[in-house]
Amino acid sequence: MHNQNPRLTSYVAKKFTSAKLWPCDPILEARAISALAWFSTTVHPAFSHFGRPERFTADAAGAEKVKEQGKKTFWGCLQEIDQMLVGKEWVLGSQFTVCDPFALVFYGWGLRAALPMKDLGSYSALKDRLLKRPAVRRILEKEQSPILKAA
Repeated sequence: MHNQNPRLTSYVAKKFTSAKLWPCDPILEARAISALAWFSTTVHPAFSHFGRPERFTADAAGAEKVKEQGKKTFWGCLQEIDQMLVGKEWVLGSQFTVCDPFALVFYGWGLRAALPMKDLGSYSALKDRLLKRPAVRRILEKEQSPILKAA
């Protein structure tokens, strides 16, 4: 099944309008859709190649190469996220949206992959801001996320 994250996150954000998790401005809405699509179709699959290489090759000997390339590709994606956050409080600018916790998922995956996440200053700053949100912290504690140890 194809990745449903953009559809589900935008649905939830629009369903609970009082939470203001979705931008009202049409330009920002387009940027939100773009970010969610990129997260789902590029960043997530890059990690999947690292985390589940057997899904991408029937050759057991080739799985290690798939994993190695997946880690490199995923690291490149994390660097892109870091760059997209330069000078911004949140993924889309000054408004917290569903894009921000989605980006945080990949930060945690980077930690699990033993990537040098602290080298990503803007991304680490986003992580720190998200950790100040009680709902985010509760979920991460429930999941026993490595993000809490990186704080």
